Amino acid sequence: MDDTSPPSGDRDEPSGDDLAAPGGGDVRVRDPSEIRDPLPQPLFSWRRLVIVALVGVAVACIAVAARSGGGSEGEGADAAIVAYDPRPGGQVTRQAPVGVELEPGYDGRLVIDGVAIPEEQMLGAIEPGSEAFEQLPEDQRNLGPRPNNKNLVKYQPGPGKAVSEYDTGAVQITVRFWRVADGPQAARSVTYTIKVF
Repeated sequence: MDDTSPPSGDRDEPSGDDLAAPGGGDVRVRDPSEIRDPLPQPLFSWRRLVIVALVGVAVACIAVAARSGGGSEGEGADAAIVAYDPRPGGQVTRQAPVGVELEPGYDGRLVIDGVAIPEEQMLGAIEPGSEAFEQLPEDQRNLGPRPNNKNLVKYQPGPGKAVSEYDTGAVQITVRFWRVADGPQAARSVTYTIKVF
């Protein structure tokens, strides 16, 4: 007899007791040839059509959201405007910054729903008399509260400002801008509407 073969009582084959069900019943063993593949599904099932439609709606929503954010100039805008924030027709919250970026060498002011925004309340303004203002060279101090970023014509509402928060719905923004060398008397303007939620 061979030493490597297991004794007859220690085989790996299941005994009749191993096939018994826990409740004492027999376990039915199926012949693999009896197992059938599931029925083929039609190419255009209702389930597949609904999934494709939902994916299409999701893609459309993402495209609309991307178009309503800040970005480059709108169609027919003046060439001096580099970017709108948000672009015309875009959506913002009630205290989000709004405005435009102009080409270097331009300055501008904002009117929001008929309220003229003072230059000292615009983003990037340095309060005259402050430490930051006093550190500026004399020629820049003479340029007003926005000496080094005149081409950023933006405003963010807040307490004690000309506009503390935007009204919900359509908000009209007018940007009056001019080349610094020409002065405000040569100003042009662009008016557009954003949506506030």
